[in-house]
Amino acid sequence: MTRPGDEARQRARGIRDEALSRLAQRDRDSIDHLRAELAEMKAMLREQGERLATLTALVSSLPVTEARPEDAPPASNPRPLSGAKRAALERIRDLRRQDLSFARICEIFQEEDIPTLSGDGQWSKGTLWNLWRNHSRQLGPDGRD
Repeated sequence: MTRPGDEARQRARGIRDEALSRLAQRDRDSIDHLRAELAEMKAMLREQGERLATLTALVSSLPVTEARPEDAPPASNPRPLSGAKRAALERIRDLRRQDLSFARICEIFQEEDIPTLSGDGQWSKGTLWNLWRNHSRQLGPDGRD
């Protein structure tokens, strides 16, 4: 005859074995699912490799052309500077030669009440920077076109 403690241990082993069996089955199912996903990814990569090979062949069959200087667009001829724009650019040039920042130049323009190009609003350092960047090359070294 078995003792009650042996029966309890036997039941506990059975419960444990059943739980372990369920966990093992769940792990097998997960592995099967991952294998299926991996097979799909491999198929997708093969397909993309084929597409890449096709595109590479197409690109390599394109004729090679080199840009020639005569194909380059002609340089633009900017409009002549207006009096106010020329005066502002000359003043910016003089202040930049003193190593002043555009923020400081903006403050100086406002202190000196230099009107904006439109005549409205106030100067900003961004406006001065853009004006300088886009038009400073129109000033010659002596301040002429």
